[in-house]
Amino acid sequence: MLPIHTRYPLKKYLAWFPALAAAVAIFAFSSQPADDSTYMSQSITQIILEIADQIRMIDIRNFDLVELYMSLSVPVRKSAHIIEFGALNVTLLYALYVWDMRGRPWVRRAFLLTFLYACSDELHQLFVPGRAGLISDVVIDMIGVCMIALGLTAWIRQKERKAKLQ
Repeated sequence: MLPIHTRYPLKKYLAWFPALAAAVAIFAFSSQPADDSTYMSQSITQIILEIADQIRMIDIRNFDLVELYMSLSVPVRKSAHIIEFGALNVTLLYALYVWDMRGRPWVRRAFLLTFLYACSDELHQLFVPGRAGLISDVVIDMIGVCMIALGLTAWIRQKERKAKLQ
């Protein structure tokens, strides 16, 4: 059977659309001034706490809400970074897969592209009011990507071992 991009040449190019959309979303979030970004994080924290209260995980009446929002704001922000860049990595993996890339080079290429975008995102933030470009944020951005890469690499190794035994 012919590779998918040979059978559907347009699909080869459309496969990059999810990665482009993820990159644009990250750029838009990073373009928010610090105060707007903080407000969004606190709003998301509030929603999470209200859901946790409604499903009876916690009783928010037992907490100082302002202090709770402040203490959870950073973990919520950093988790958002991990999720955003993990999603970007998955969309890059998809695009590269459609372009017939497989194995460890497939995982490495998606990892490298995601890492370069994380670096450029921090550089971009140097020009946004109240934001900073931090190497530590690149490390945080890459946590989810590392988990995906390690999982895929282990899966590829397992497939290679099975193939050698047959």
